[in-house]
Amino acid sequence: MASNMPTTPQSNVTPLWGGSPPSWPSTAVPPGCFSELARLNQCYNEVQMMEMILSKVVCDLATNNVAFQQCLVDAIAKSGSNVPLIGVTNGADAQPGQVGQWVTQYFTGAVTGATNQVVLQSLTLQPGDWDFWCVAQTEGQVNDAQFTLNPTPAGLAGSIYTYLALPGTSAFLTVVSTTCRMLTAVPVLMPFQLTFNSVGAGPGATNYSFTFSARRTR
Repeated sequence: MASNMPTTPQSNVTPLWGGSPPSWPSTAVPPGCFSELARLNQCYNEVQMMEMILSKVVCDLATNNVAFQQCLVDAIAKSGSNVPLIGVTNGADAQPGQVGQWVTQYFTGAVTGATNQVVLQSLTLQPGDWDFWCVAQTEGQVNDAQFTLNPTPAGLAGSIYTYLALPGTSAFLTVVSTTCRMLTAVPVLMPFQLTFNSVGAGPGATNYSFTFSARRTR
């Protein structure tokens, strides 16, 4: 007996999902362009928040952490890049490595009064571009006083040799050098040689002081 019920025609189209169509929960919404954009926008907002937090941390370190400040200075110096020079304008001393760093060393010693008495003082200047000068003073009378760098270190521009004599007499002396430049990429030894009474024996024993001062320009 033939049936009069209609039949569903067979389809030769294969579904894109390779099988039965997916069934979505009644409360779920299939993903679409706008839902992906919302996720992308949320991701962007989170990245912005992360950058804000990192900025606060880095600024705090740069302002308050001396070790981090020195790390930045060293990194900039090592790169040799053309960046703004780092220094301070708040009335405080510049940190080591910063423009304006001030270096001073003070030495004292005895002058016996002997003829052509030579004494040596030395210090090490760190890498950089420096302007420097020196002052020698005696607490008593001498015939003359002079100082120089011996041997002359590499990187010295100008001559630090300074000499003051009083022919036929003696006096308390203050000997001030010109300003010289030291440009070096490595620590450099500054071997100062001081000489007193080179023209003859002095009137007697006394003391001297020698002051080295330098300011970093780079």
